[in-house]
Amino acid sequence: MNELCPMPGCSIERITPDGPGFLHITAHGTRPGGRCPDCGRASRAVHSRYHRRPADLPSLGRAVGVELGVRRFYCRNAACARRTFAERLPELLGPRARRAGRLAEAQGRVGVALGGEAGARLLGHLAMPASADTVLRLVRGLPPPEPEPPRVVGVDDWAVRKGRTYGTILVDLERRRTLDLLPDRTATTLAAWLRHRPTIEVIARDRSTEYGRGAATGAPKATQVADRWHLLANVRQMVERWLAGAHARLRRLPAVPPVGEPAARRARAYPRTRAEAAASADHRARRLAVYEEVRRRHLAGEALLAIGRATGLARGTVRKLAYARSFPERVARAPGPSILDPYLARLEARRAAGCENAMALWRELRALGFAGTHRQVQRWLADRRTAPAKSTPARWRPGRAGGPPPGEDGGPAALPSPRELAWLLVRPAARLSAADAATVARVVQDGEAAIVAASARRFTELVHACCVASRDRPEAPPEALEAWLRDARACGVPAVETFAAGLEQDGAAVRAALTTPWSNGQTEGRITRLKLLKRQMYGRAGLDLLRRRMLLAA
Repeated sequence: MNELCPMPGCSIERITPDGPGFLHITAHGTRPGGRCPDCGRASRAVHSRYHRRPADLPSLGRAVGVELGVRRFYCRNAACARRTFAERLPELLGPRARRAGRLAEAQGRVGVALGGEAGARLLGHLAMPASADTVLRLVRGLPPPEPEPPRVVGVDDWAVRKGRTYGTILVDLERRRTLDLLPDRTATTLAAWLRHRPTIEVIARDRSTEYGRGAATGAPKATQVADRWHLLANVRQMVERWLAGAHARLRRLPAVPPVGEPAARRARAYPRTRAEAAASADHRARRLAVYEEVRRRHLAGEALLAIGRATGLARGTVRKLAYARSFPERVARAPGPSILDPYLARLEARRAAGCENAMALWRELRALGFAGTHRQVQRWLADRRTAPAKSTPARWRPGRAGGPPPGEDGGPAALPSPRELAWLLVRPAARLSAADAATVARVVQDGEAAIVAASARRFTELVHACCVASRDRPEAPPEALEAWLRDARACGVPAVETFAAGLEQDGAAVRAALTTPWSNGQTEGRITRLKLLKRQMYGRAGLDLLRRRMLLAA
């Protein structure tokens, strides 16, 4: 029976079923004596016997309970304060434990993977029942891993509570495992952690000045490497900030027709109802009041953080409004694909021929395979009519008070939002569609926009080229970066000049990013796993439990 259910240091007397799904094992200790836990003296003098009833790993799909006969020995050391002591079985279970060590480890590992509530539900099906609180206590009791001294680490922040509290995650980029979670993202905390690990030679991080200062203080001899993804994100953000201030001016530029004949598609959305137009006007008035308040405070000399605290706006929103040269209007989105698109050429031809009967047009399209309703055709035709429909009420006809607002005049398509436009300006020209290339051509008619777009695209191509070159020439100096910085500082556009100055301040880390293979991609992946663990615990886990699960799951 010992082979069927091994119990180190014990002898099994019998195994009996005890109700459905439960096995009862009776056993006793087999060691000739014991050793006092206080003074360490061996003893064979038996004082008494008693029974312990721990749980053990399931067997044959059944939960297992053990009735273990344990002896109590006399301690013969007169100088020892302990007179008697119980027989210990460290290979099987610890002192005063109610479950075998192997069962506790199995339940703890389930808790590491699933958390408390989900782990408890699964353990009930595995014949190892435990409460959710017990599962979390067993997770905390598992010994943390002892990783080898790291040489290359990645540093990034993660949100304990987004927008309010942040921590720091550190990852061993060579062994692909999480090293630690820190309670904040300050330079002092990071520096203290780095001082205890003198083997670190490379630190990959984002462009945070706080992490840069902490790395320089805690590991002054280590090479700091700026993450290449963040470099590309920073240049796009620079373009977006510039576009937010210049968007009103760029919208007045004439449209450039796309090269080639694109597929027919609606150029604008269906006309809005009166209620929608009134709600939009009210919303615009509120945004305009906020914009004027931010501009007034900014021109009066208030700091951006102070304006954000006074108005309750996010720092990025305050910066965008403060630097905008005119009120940033909301950009009307272009309509998405529609089942009406394949029939637009037919509709335009019939309307040009004089047919403005929506039901007749719908019946013709239905015969051609159109699966939509007549309402779609009616809405398309509504702002293209040359005369009101016969069914139009008199109060809505032109010239009557309260008539509908006129439709769009078919002018140039609206310019994309600053965020969308920034993506187009940094993307390589070869990867732009005909419509996107026409949008970029329209924007770069503005001289300042042409400088910003050329600088951003040149920097993006530089980062991509250096990433490829660094694999073959890891020691090659980024000469192209120096040339770009020189040109950017003299371009005459404040946004580009400020961005170049920021790169110069972090120059060593930026140059290392272009000449070494390290990046923070792994760290971002570990943050994704950390978010998964947080969501499994419904965001209620303390840092100690979250850290323990993250390290044990590595």
